[in-house]
Amino acid sequence: MSRAINKQLFSDATTVTDSSIFNNRNNNNSSALSQEQAVSFFFLSHHMYGGCLTFTAHLLHTLNRNQVFRIANRFERRKRNFGYGIRYQNVTLEYFDNVKNLFITDMFQHFECLRKLKRKGKEEVTIVIHDPGEISKFNESYLKYWNIITIRKSMQQFLRDRYGIKSKFIYHPFYPYPVQQGDRNEEEEQEEEKKTQAVSISRIDFYKNTEIILDANKRTTNPVKIYGWANSKYVSQQLDAEAFNQYYQGKYVKSFNATSEILRKARFMVDLSFLPNDGGGTQYTFLDAIYHNCAIILNRQWIENVDPEYRDFKEGENCYAVSNAEELKELLNNAENIDTSKVVQNARKLLDRHFNAVDWNKEVMSLQCK
Repeated sequence: MSRAINKQLFSDATTVTDSSIFNNRNNNNSSALSQEQAVSFFFLSHHMYGGCLTFTAHLLHTLNRNQVFRIANRFERRKRNFGYGIRYQNVTLEYFDNVKNLFITDMFQHFECLRKLKRKGKEEVTIVIHDPGEISKFNESYLKYWNIITIRKSMQQFLRDRYGIKSKFIYHPFYPYPVQQGDRNEEEEQEEEKKTQAVSISRIDFYKNTEIILDANKRTTNPVKIYGWANSKYVSQQLDAEAFNQYYQGKYVKSFNATSEILRKARFMVDLSFLPNDGGGTQYTFLDAIYHNCAIILNRQWIENVDPEYRDFKEGENCYAVSNAEELKELLNNAENIDTSKVVQNARKLLDRHFNAVDWNKEVMSLQCK
């Protein structure tokens, strides 16, 4: 996929098509701040790319909502593009005083909110904690005051064992968005049947181990095409500049269309993420790949460094796994000879529980009824 031919993946124009799918949604939540019993969703993070934002979009679509609030220095009436057909509105910190029920989808490093949220307590605040990186000396002592939800069992165990914090585990919500089919002639369809293309769609960031992918790319005939938002500090400190420029395809638009356009043409999706005290479960790169019948290649540490009880993935059964660039290179070089059908079929079995949003609806309704 060349950048010139597919530049629509990297243009905000893509979001217009994507959001049009949801134009007929109920917009009652736009007045959430003025409704005493309504639940208001807040995204309290400065990071506008990655799994937490994608989680927020999937959750809101699943709950038939289309707006989220963010904290800023000044109130804005206009609604901005959050991505994936969702809008967000900037409000000031004082708005917490006017909202009865808060559902916080992510609060990474937004420490100025802590004291105001503490005044509300468990009956009014639910917070989703995604990974250990969200816990620090600044917010750890506050978490006991609120309802906490975790989306991986390993994270639930970490909170309990390390901090004595009880949380409720719920599987990632997944909104079944339309899959892009594309227009293919007979020659393209024949080429599609023998495709071996591998892609990476996660952030290029610390703990993502993109350097392993680049190292493997230098020695394989089937290199991984790398897409996603790039942390410039990580790129300059950890990556080979020449190799990165060669294989990096750019940051794609935050839309289901763009994600689908990349994955529908790929046979493998490579995500070598690993974060200490996390793993075993799902991320949205995994779920998106499974949804598009792509075989996933994981970091072996993701599935080996956790309690077996918390492992959703088993190497060779519903995923492939590597520990280093040499193993990834060998797998990529042999890609044409690998029959991924069984692995893909087994991985598809994981999706049903993510389509079911009953528990997420219950959490929202429990707040609304208090």
